[in-house]
Amino acid sequence: MKIKIFFLIVFAIVFEYLRDYLFVNTNLQIEYLEYTNNDLNVSNYTDSLLLKFLKNIEVHSLNQLKWIMSLLFSFIFFSLGFFFSKWIFELSKHKKFLKSFIIGGCLILLSSLIIFSLGKLLSQEDKYNFYYVSIELSHFVQSSLYPISFLLVFFAYNRTEISL
Repeated sequence: MKIKIFFLIVFAIVFEYLRDYLFVNTNLQIEYLEYTNNDLNVSNYTDSLLLKFLKNIEVHSLNQLKWIMSLLFSFIFFSLGFFFSKWIFELSKHKKFLKSFIIGGCLILLSSLIIFSLGKLLSQEDKYNFYYVSIELSHFVQSSLYPISFLLVFFAYNRTEISL
């Protein structure tokens, strides 16, 4: 079991890096394309490895790709939390954890969507403030912080519950 948990930790680290690498470089490519579409002379700082895949994709498609990657990484980190819970907790606690984990993740994503939607109704200046809050909530669910924080809180709550 310790080997399984070790590999889950390694996967979490790898997926954190991969997510960051993909999003940063996709955003760099979007920025480059937007600037060149406005007839500005700019350098493309997208990593050459990823540029091979992104160079012929338009901005709209890259934005859609980012949504797909967001869903994919949310699923990956949900899966990591699921397997950690399954291998660490007994079945009844695993089921209890999954309930709070799923509901918590959905509430965070729903909050992100609501904040983003509210921001669209506001002035241009306020819109970005709402966007940045919503994107941070979304990033939380797309990172290892999501399963780690839920596992730690659940473990601490159940530990306290047992000692009372």
